[in-house]
Amino acid sequence: MAEATAPAIGLLAGNPDKRRLLTEVLQHFGYRVSFCADPGQLDCQRLASINTDAWLLELPEESALSDWLLEHSAVPVLLGAGEIPAPDSEDYPRWERRLYNKLLPLLGPAPAGQLPSMLTVSDAITDSQPVRPPARCVWLLGASLGGPAAVKIFLDSLPADLPVAFIYAQHIDAGFEERLPGIIGRQNDWRIINCVAGSGLHDGDVLVAPIKRSLSFSPEGRVRLSDTPWPGLYQPSIETLLDQVGDAFAPACGAIIFSGMGEDGVQACRRLRQQGVEVWTQDPNSAACSVMPEAVMAAGLSSRQGNPAELAEALRAWLAQEWPVAL
Repeated sequence: MAEATAPAIGLLAGNPDKRRLLTEVLQHFGYRVSFCADPGQLDCQRLASINTDAWLLELPEESALSDWLLEHSAVPVLLGAGEIPAPDSEDYPRWERRLYNKLLPLLGPAPAGQLPSMLTVSDAITDSQPVRPPARCVWLLGASLGGPAAVKIFLDSLPADLPVAFIYAQHIDAGFEERLPGIIGRQNDWRIINCVAGSGLHDGDVLVAPIKRSLSFSPEGRVRLSDTPWPGLYQPSIETLLDQVGDAFAPACGAIIFSGMGEDGVQACRRLRQQGVEVWTQDPNSAACSVMPEAVMAAGLSSRQGNPAELAEALRAWLAQEWPVAL
């Protein structure tokens, strides 16, 4: 009975060994695997005929199947499970839990009695609660050219159990928006999500700002989406989002400007600093493109500089000072 009602996952993985291992792990979680054959046998028409509740993709970045699913899939698409450690290594339980916790918000908990070996029943009940406390602090991560690599290093260097949520505003072509969670979420435990109207921010969340729709927040901090384009030259507008974060979450907020081209956000950084809000910048020497962080620094608005790993350590220390009991 549990097998018939378990959520289904379609697995697209080019490597046959990885297909086998992931199939075993997903079934161990209690999920059904609705497709696990060689993706080379598929075209988009056949892909559309597969009935599943979610897709897990382990395909090259340049893949027609990935592109089709990201544009047309009616069910969630998870990009990448990361490198699978040896089952007898100390990293394996962490990898297994990371994968489970990424599937859980998309599909709900696995059927009773089929939890991952490293989870207790109380862990699973806690993780699957539909209502979580709102984020205690919200920081905006603004980036353009070279941003994904820098932001990934930052998140990889920062534990995901801190009392903070992030809004990630990345200048990027709209076709890559759905890929960002898979790109920056590998090998860390942050819950990286695309925007859903009405949702709230919780500790451990990284909300990816939309490209074609503008984003704002209700007085309660919930996501509002509009079909009105972002103002200005850039999508998303870091300038607009910095103001939105300040209006919705100050003083419990901050901003980090990473690698990028242009000066999007400088004036909004000034307004945040006038409210006493922290604004940090990536060290230009570590940035693939230093124009955006240098513009904030040149205006005298950056209160801290560092490479992505140094900024992560600094934020951890800042949070420990602001919320010593929570940490």
